[in-house]
Amino acid sequence: MNTLSSMPNTEANKVQLIVLIACFNAKQDMLLLKRKPDAHCAGLWSLPGGKVDGDEMPLQAAVRELKEETGLHGKRWRHLGKTSYIYESCSLQFIIFVCQCNDTLNFKPESEPIWMKREQFNDYPMPKANEKIIPMLKMPEIDAYLKGKS
Repeated sequence: MNTLSSMPNTEANKVQLIVLIACFNAKQDMLLLKRKPDAHCAGLWSLPGGKVDGDEMPLQAAVRELKEETGLHGKRWRHLGKTSYIYESCSLQFIIFVCQCNDTLNFKPESEPIWMKREQFNDYPMPKANEKIIPMLKMPEIDAYLKGKS
């Protein structure tokens, strides 16, 4: 049996649990951050997020990561979905959340930010792992969420 749970935990096959946050402002623009030069997929655009630490629950990690990376406090948190992606160097399991950050007074991003419309995804190069996430962000349920109907 060759499952991830029976394989040695080496860097090449280690599964990392990652939370990503689709954060929307009052104009219904979504936040992307440019990945730092020393980060995996450096220079590409991505949703705020990061690794789930220890015994942390995914939503706790999402709230923490958003605050650490942007200084923002999200409201109306919702679980959007999950997906995975395998790079040569690691396997990533993503849990995606959506939230609203209408109050951006304390916005202090740790890397270059852009607030964009969901139709602008093609304008910002993103990691290959995001190919499965983008369709989730275009679902009609997101429109309902942004209108306050979910």
